[in-house]
Order: sequence, then structure tokens, then C-alpha cells
Amino acid sequence: MSDRPGSDPTGLPARRAALAALTAVDEDDAYANLAVPAAVDRLAESRDRAFASHLAYDTLRWQGTLDWALGAVLTRPLDAVEPALRRVLRLGALQLLRTSVPPRAAVSTSVALAREVVPSGRAKGAGGFVNGVLRNLDRRRDALPWPDAEDDPIGHLALTTAHPRWVVSDLMHRYGFDRTRTILEADDAPPGVTLRATGDRDALLEELAAEGLDARPGALPEAIRVPGADPRRLAAVREGRAAVQDEASMQVARATGAGPGDRVLDLCAGPGGKTAHLAQLVGEDGRVTAVELHPHRAELVREATRRLGVEVDVHVGDATAPPLPDDARFDRVLLDAPCSGLGTGRRRPEVRWRRVPADAAELAGVQRRLLDAAAERVAAGGTLTYAVCTWTAAETDQVVQWFDAAHGSGFEPGERRQLLPDTDDTDGMYVASWRRR
Repeated sequence: MSDRPGSDPTGLPARRAALAALTAVDEDDAYANLAVPAAVDRLAESRDRAFASHLAYDTLRWQGTLDWALGAVLTRPLDAVEPALRRVLRLGALQLLRTSVPPRAAVSTSVALAREVVPSGRAKGAGGFVNGVLRNLDRRRDALPWPDAEDDPIGHLALTTAHPRWVVSDLMHRYGFDRTRTILEADDAPPGVTLRATGDRDALLEELAAEGLDARPGALPEAIRVPGADPRRLAAVREGRAAVQDEASMQVARATGAGPGDRVLDLCAGPGGKTAHLAQLVGEDGRVTAVELHPHRAELVREATRRLGVEVDVHVGDATAPPLPDDARFDRVLLDAPCSGLGTGRRRPEVRWRRVPADAAELAGVQRRLLDAAAERVAAGGTLTYAVCTWTAAETDQVVQWFDAAHGSGFEPGERRQLLPDTDDTDGMYVASWRRR
């Protein structure tokens, strides 16, 4: 397991913050891209925040491989270890296997954390247990039985790129071994910050450069790449001159073909980034109607559009039966459907461990029902766009093939595109479109 750059600039505070983020993801089902910043913000020093973020994200990202390595040295199943100590062991194993933190520091700080997370009466025993496991792992790490790439290519990629076997298998059937490896390695690379300029992009680039940031134009006219930036500390984001948005999401809004004066329906609209983008594309003469099932996510749509100064009609309701007049039809209909979310792995690495193969099949059924409803709302000559932030065959090509067979007499196929982190440096977004004949 190759080392990554890393040092040990702190003692316990950064590791304690990383562990707090892991606990939020594990116990509260929080998303890493929300839990990690919330946990590390408590640290005063920027180097501590960077170190804690690295530890938290990489522990989540490499969880499957860390569990396998720990399982090789434990005398009982890892699942039998209480969750709090399991998280401490993962954090310690990450430092031993994936950073240049000195083993002594990795072990001693993990022991200290173990003593903090269990009742005081068991603190000494918990510390001794973690000490023994991690020291054993450190001694045996060069002898771990990694699967051979020729004998077990799926197992090899699953452990060396930290992805579940079923995800590796799904990709390998379409892309082969070498391309699957590059996709998954890119999925393990931390993403940079991407902003969508809501006004003059050149002016925003100059503003960011004046703040000492390495701001560069993205592939789309409104996109800006700002590696290393903290968007929460950017005035442009706070004041609505920019929105934090991956370029894959911007591609979705562009794929609808929405332009000035269009009537647009955005189904499953929360949290509202694409909705706000669509509203800017159609301008004051157009209109965007958003439907979102969950009230709290509908409120996020309202907040996003208010912050960026655009108007959208937001409705709370089921997208399979939108709460709209029966005769309401739209020039552009976007269905950003619920999906397995595997394409967000660069910023939400925990998603890969939360999903199982049956999820993709179940979600594909939901996606088909939603597409049926979305198709009914497309005006003559209008377009329907389907987007999912994933790459499973069941939720992408197979759903589109089903729609072509079920609705081919009424809809002409358009663009089909799978964005991937290795070739596009974006989330793994799939986009397909049709035009009503």
C-alpha cells in the first residue's frame, strides 16, 4: 500500500477532530463534505485543519482496505469490535499504511483516543487493545496478502483503489481492467474547488487572483477552478457572485438546452444548485418550476435561489405526480433522479461503502417511474433530460435503453454522456436527453 505525503504537525487535537467527523458519518449518516468541515473548523491552526481533513477523508475513502488489513491482524472479526474503537483503529491504520506519520506517533495517539472514547473504567483495556492491534499491523504491513492482479483482478483493484468488489466488477464489464483502474484511482483523488460564476467570470477571476488564489477558467463559460480554496471563506460565495458547484452539475443544466424565455420544469430539484443555474440560463423572460419531495430540501432550493438573486417557483411534492395543473407543459424538463451517488465519491467517499448491488437495481425502478412522469410534462418539440450522479450500468445505459423502447415513438434520442473523474476531472455524472417528436 503506497504511502502518501503527510507529516505529523500536531498531537491529539487534529486527530480528535478527524475522529469526530468519522463519528458523525458513521452514527448520524452525515455526508463527509459536511461533517469534515464542521469538525475541523474547531481547530485554530490552518495546518491542523488540513491534517485533520486529510485523515478524515482518507480514512473514509480507504475504509474497505483498512478493514481488510486490520482483519489480517485481529484475533476476532472487526465487526465484533465496538464501533468507537473500530473508528480509532481505522484512523490509526490509515496513518500507518497511507501516510508518512511515524508509526510511534500513529500508535500512541490512537491509544490516547481509545482511552477517551470508552467509559473510564475500560479506558486502560481499550488503550491496550488498540496498542496491540496497531503494533501488530505495523510489524506485518509488508507481508499483507494483497490479491494478485492476474489471479484476482477484481479483488486486486478493490483493495488497491479502495472500492467495493461489486463496483469494480460493474465498471470492468464495460471498461476493462486498465481503464477501470484509472477511473477508480481518479475517484480517490481529493477534488479541487469549482465555482460557477453567476455574473462576469473574468471579473470574478480577477477578484479571486487579488485574494492570492490560483483561480483558472474551467471548461464551461461560467466555471472556475480554485484549487486549495475554502469556499466558506470567499466573499464571492457569501455574496452570491459565485456558487460552489462541480462542473458535472453545470454540464447537466447546459445539457437541457435551456435558454432565454424557456419554461423549465426541474424535478427532484433539491438542494437547488442546478435549479439556480437553470434560472440564470432562462433569464427574466423565462420561468423555472421546481418540484422536490422533501420539505427541508425544498427549503434548500429556496435558499439557493434567493442567495443568487433568481426567482423560481418551488413546490413540495412527489415528482411521479407533480403538484401542478394537469395541462402544464414545459419547453425543458430536467429529471435529476435519485441514484446510488457513486459518482460523488471524490467528495463523499463514504457513499461507496453504504451502497450494495441491490440498491442500483431498486433505484433503477424508481428512475423509470420518474421518467414516465417527466415525459408527460414535455411540450411538443421540447426536451427531456435525465441525469444521475453515478456510473452503474443499471442506472445509466439500461435506464436509457428502457426509455427508448418504452417511449421511442414519441421521443427522439439526443445526447448520452458519462462524465468520469479520470477524463473529465468531475463527478461521475451521467446525462441523457430526448426531444419530443
